[in-house]
Amino acid sequence: MGVRVVRISRENAAEVARLIREHSSPPPEILETVEEIVRAVRREGDEALLRLAEQFDGVHLSRDELLSTREEAREAYEAAPSRLVSAMKSLRQRILMIENRIYGRLALNITIGGTRIEIRPIPLESVGCYAPGGSASYPSTILMMGVPGTVAGVGRLVLATPPRRGEEDRKTVLAASYIAGFSEVLWSGGAQAVAALAYGTATVRGVKKIMGPGNRYVLEAKRIVSRDVAVDFAAGPSELLVVVDSSTPFRRAALEMAAQAEHSPDTLVGALALDPESEAAILESLSDLLRELPQDSLASKSLNTRGFVCAADGWEAASRFINALAPEHLLVYAEIGRKGLKEIRSAGVVSYGRHPSGVFLDYYAGPSHVLPTDGWASIRGGLTVLDYVKLLPTVRASKTALRRAYREIRELISAERLPLHLKALEEAARL
Repeated sequence: MGVRVVRISRENAAEVARLIREHSSPPPEILETVEEIVRAVRREGDEALLRLAEQFDGVHLSRDELLSTREEAREAYEAAPSRLVSAMKSLRQRILMIENRIYGRLALNITIGGTRIEIRPIPLESVGCYAPGGSASYPSTILMMGVPGTVAGVGRLVLATPPRRGEEDRKTVLAASYIAGFSEVLWSGGAQAVAALAYGTATVRGVKKIMGPGNRYVLEAKRIVSRDVAVDFAAGPSELLVVVDSSTPFRRAALEMAAQAEHSPDTLVGALALDPESEAAILESLSDLLRELPQDSLASKSLNTRGFVCAADGWEAASRFINALAPEHLLVYAEIGRKGLKEIRSAGVVSYGRHPSGVFLDYYAGPSHVLPTDGWASIRGGLTVLDYVKLLPTVRASKTALRRAYREIRELISAERLPLHLKALEEAARL
């Protein structure tokens, strides 16, 4: 078994997390490849998208097949299997309940000493959302990205996703896009899709912001185009850390690791053991599971190349390691109590209690599974309606408020040596 075993203490926890991240960094040649793809799309537009679809996805498209309309998506939705539609609508409803609650808390009206302040959420003009494809289709991700955009009231929601070889997969994606609220679907994947969303082509207009998860090529492309359009955050290959102790159902924890690992061979999966017995038990369960998996499966490759087990010498070391690693998904099987749970500050999403489950989080719970990776969970959370709006303050000041402001802050303005600021405020207070 290729799973690495690492010992951590309170002194080396942050360094171990850094080394694990460093070991998982993409090769430098990716940057050069992505830069060339972005240049090609900017230079050739649709022709580059068509050529790259054949080169990378093995799909031959004509120009009029690059973009699907909402009407085409509606037809796929009406023809989709009823049980699939029901499952997608169930997830949509749970997402709606959460995002509507968040959105409802954004507006603010307050009066402070004669100054009326209103803060309104303004939807973005246009947003492009990337959903991975390749070896699998992800209608759940399409819903996770489209529904918050509809709650926000975004004017134009564009879905970009790799073209599908199979007609069934293609129709599933279209049906999901319709339920999620997308107005159009661009059949383009990888860095070329990001470039098309950023700069536009003859077929698709550019957008104001790009978001969504993807592989290293997608992440690098988002970084490059961020000079010209807004992007969300690093949402790359999936990550999962499970925290185990002697009370853990180890077979279940190992299955959760394998389930996350089957996303791609670049998935980062690890276990954090709080005692020697649980370290041995999770290693045994992983070994047993790997013997059951085909050696060429994505889960097997990922566990063998990027899998690890950390053994902590106490909860302080463990919590330091978790917060330094800032994993995308964190499943806490160990009995750490509410106090221990509050010491976890950096993770994309946490599942705890008697039945932690990453699959439940991703497909049913409701909070977005478009989550920060590469350590970004140390500074932000997952995708929400907040990513689709900007907050616009409007202020109306009374004469009394202006006079009070002049009295209370003129020394502050003077200290900053801005005499015209002071003169302008003095004049306003006289009116």
